[in-house]
Amino acid sequence: MAAIVVRFFLLLSLLFIQSPAEKYPTDAKFVRTCTNEHNRHRSAVNPGASNMYLMSWDAGLAKTARAWSKTCNFRNNPHLQTKGKGHPVYETVGENIYAVSGSFSVRDAIQAWYNEGTHFDFEANKCNKSNCKHYTQLVWGQTYKLGCAANHCPNGIKSSEIKDGTVFVCNYSPCGNRKGEAPYFKGPPCTGCGDDFCRSRLCSDPDREAIDRMFLILIPVAYFSC
Repeated sequence: MAAIVVRFFLLLSLLFIQSPAEKYPTDAKFVRTCTNEHNRHRSAVNPGASNMYLMSWDAGLAKTARAWSKTCNFRNNPHLQTKGKGHPVYETVGENIYAVSGSFSVRDAIQAWYNEGTHFDFEANKCNKSNCKHYTQLVWGQTYKLGCAANHCPNGIKSSEIKDGTVFVCNYSPCGNRKGEAPYFKGPPCTGCGDDFCRSRLCSDPDREAIDRMFLILIPVAYFSC
C-alpha cells in the first residue's frame, strides 16, 4: 500500500514539472486562470445558453498546446486534423491561438477571443465582417475539456510580423466550430443540462470534469517546424 501511495504522489508531482527556462510554466496558477477565464466568459454569453458545459483542465491537451506553442508559429496546428495526433483518447481537438509582442496576459488573450463575439450573429449563425472562430470555439456548448500553454519566442513568431513575443495556445475537446451547427442552444441557463448540476450558469458533472493526470507521462508530444 505504501508503494502505491508513493507512486501516486510521484505521478501527481509530475503535473507541474517544467523546464526552468520556461517563462510561462503550466503551474497551478496558470491552470486555474485559464480554466476560470474560459468558464467566466462561457457563463456570460448573450443570448444565454441552455446547454453550456463547465470546462475543466486536461493534461493531454495541455501537452499538445505546449508542443505547438514551442514552434513559435501563429498558425493552427495541422496535426490536429489527424485522429490520435492531438490526444490519445479524444477523437476531435479544437484550437485557439493568440500572439502578442511585449507583455502577455492569459486574461487579455482570452478576452480578445471573447471580444470577437461582437462580430457573431447568433440568429444567422455566422460571422459578420471579421473572423470570430476563436469566439465560437471559446463558447462552444458541448466542449468541456481544455489545455493551454504559452511560450516566449525571442527570435520572432512565424506567420506574423512579431519579432519578439509570446504565442498562447489552447486546445479543446470535443472540438467546436462544426460546420452547420450553432455554438450552443439558446435558453435559460442549465435547462438543457439533463441530469447535470447547475454551477455558475453552467452544466456541471463531476465525472466529466475529472482531471486525468496520467496523460502527462503517457504522451510524449513534440512538433518541429522548418
